[in-house]
Amino acid sequence: MKRNMKRVGWAGASAALALAATGFIAPTAAFAGDAESTAPTSGPQFDAAAKALLSSDDQVKIVGADGNGNVVVYTTADEASLKSEPRAFVDNNANVILKKLDSAPKKAASTDVVGGAGYFGRVSGNSGYSCSVGFSGFSPSGAPAVISAGHCTQDGEIGEVSLTVPRSDTAGGGGQGPVELSHTLGDFGFSQFGGPGNTAGADGAADSVDISVIDITNGDLDLKPEVTDWSNVDDLSASTFPIKSVGEAEVGPFAKSGRTTGYTQGNIEIVNGWLDVEGRWVHGFGGPIDVIQGDSGGPMWQGDKAVGVTSALFDYQGVRYGWGADLLSGLAQTDGYTVKVQVDAPKLTTEDGSTVTTGSSISGTAQANTKLVVTPAKGDEFTIDVDGSGNWSFTVPERLGAYDFTLQSTSGYSKSSTVDASVNVVPQAPAITSPADGSSTVSEVSKISGTGLVGATVTLTGDVKATAKVGADSTWSVDADLNEGSYKVNATQARDGITSASTSVSFVVIPAQPTIDGIVDGSSYSDSAIPTKVSGSGETGAKLSVTLNGAEVGTTEVKNGKWSVPFADALAPGDYTVVATQTVNGQSNSTSVSFSVAGAPSPSPSPSTPGPTPGPQGTLPKTGASDPAPLALGAAALLLGGLGAVGYRRFRRVSR
Repeated sequence: MKRNMKRVGWAGASAALALAATGFIAPTAAFAGDAESTAPTSGPQFDAAAKALLSSDDQVKIVGADGNGNVVVYTTADEASLKSEPRAFVDNNANVILKKLDSAPKKAASTDVVGGAGYFGRVSGNSGYSCSVGFSGFSPSGAPAVISAGHCTQDGEIGEVSLTVPRSDTAGGGGQGPVELSHTLGDFGFSQFGGPGNTAGADGAADSVDISVIDITNGDLDLKPEVTDWSNVDDLSASTFPIKSVGEAEVGPFAKSGRTTGYTQGNIEIVNGWLDVEGRWVHGFGGPIDVIQGDSGGPMWQGDKAVGVTSALFDYQGVRYGWGADLLSGLAQTDGYTVKVQVDAPKLTTEDGSTVTTGSSISGTAQANTKLVVTPAKGDEFTIDVDGSGNWSFTVPERLGAYDFTLQSTSGYSKSSTVDASVNVVPQAPAITSPADGSSTVSEVSKISGTGLVGATVTLTGDVKATAKVGADSTWSVDADLNEGSYKVNATQARDGITSASTSVSFVVIPAQPTIDGIVDGSSYSDSAIPTKVSGSGETGAKLSVTLNGAEVGTTEVKNGKWSVPFADALAPGDYTVVATQTVNGQSNSTSVSFSVAGAPSPSPSPSTPGPTPGPQGTLPKTGASDPAPLALGAAALLLGGLGAVGYRRFRRVSR
């Protein structure tokens, strides 16, 4: 998609728009007026006032009318910073609107290079070919370069390349006449059209590409990570689309820019395909889009992602299709050339100027998957990764006081603008690691220990008062003598005259568990072995309480290390759990045992008396007592005899 030019105009220099200053004596009434005055918005008086404003203060950059009866004054300063004359004009006229510019205006630079601009590659004399700049880029060493199409080099025939004046290009209204050259761009470096070595390549081969690189030899040029929409042919860089990444083409909308048809849009229908372009295979993508010779090498992109350079065109069912050479496949053949991308400046989530503690994080956001370079005012520069969601963070250094640093996002050789920031670093409160907050310790606490800032002095207050130096291993420790009770200890640390916030822990020291003697956990007792009391050992002076199956049995004091509490009633058969709790200074500890009491054995059954044997005819045998009355009398006599025996024993005991 090149245009063979047999003639070329070498007009050379490009024009730049400039403002000319003229001598002017402002009328005395230029800034005067009552509080309700209205400044003129047209005519000689407006012209005189505008000139007077612009000449009175170099912070006033633009004076104009907005069409709604207002005079609009653009400045690079707030109203309070303006000189007295323009400030009086703003204050004394009711229809004056003051607006502050983000930056001072600058002239359009013809040395800005953007994707879609035209260039001319000379073969010999005044003959050569016109193509389009694809993307700004870098050589493997970081030198400026331009990425374009390989076929634009005529298999290496073309050497020096120059930018064309946009108005002489077809997209700029130049028609079919000779192009006008502006600035030397550079020399073609690597190029490949088709397979390696400009061979035909092959269908399905990823190294069948259409790619070229132009090494920039003109140090005055400023290569932008942008592509032009050709809406301003006097300055192609005045209206552009940013390029922020490089990736694979996807089915869907895309756009291209070039010196012949300018900025056009289309829809990718084919991806990861191969096209036979005049006997050379080119890996890429395609879809309906307005494209003509001379657009070759120009950028194709989706959103802010660069995906290819314009390689070829063809017609299908009366519709013009454009073919883009896959950019990633092409770059892979160049031995390290990359596309220059726009990298947004990073942002701080941590408030600039805020106070932060050592060990905490400074965080923010940046362009996803870039690198963040942090340059402290004091100390070594370091680089961190920005994750796929655009988040980054780094640990606050241990240097106390003001921490000034500069942030810059990078992607390869592409860099964002820098962001200056500062935070005030104070020590983090030291950590008390032992005893732990909310913990219980048996019998005593002999040390309080923790971690802190190396070299800092830790001061303890509360129930322990002491100081300690934080060692090289970031630990500290003080002796303590804490018996049973409830305690709270506070800690701060100080270094370089700066004291941290306070931290604290609360903990308790509890007595040891009492012991229960004589009742073995899990045992069963019966008869005379059934426990009648619970006893054991404990801490002398402790209050000892006992429960049996949750009901209180009694309390006592541990004396000489021993204690005992009787059961009020004999234990009936069943399962029991005894809990003994000793309490010292309001702190308690318990132990328990479970056991069972067996029931009395059941009486053995009496031997059965054989009954009468039936006779041969089934009748009862003769016993000599056919009347049941004598048996009843006998039973009564036996019973009376028993009573008589009992009465006798009682009589004998009484008679002693």
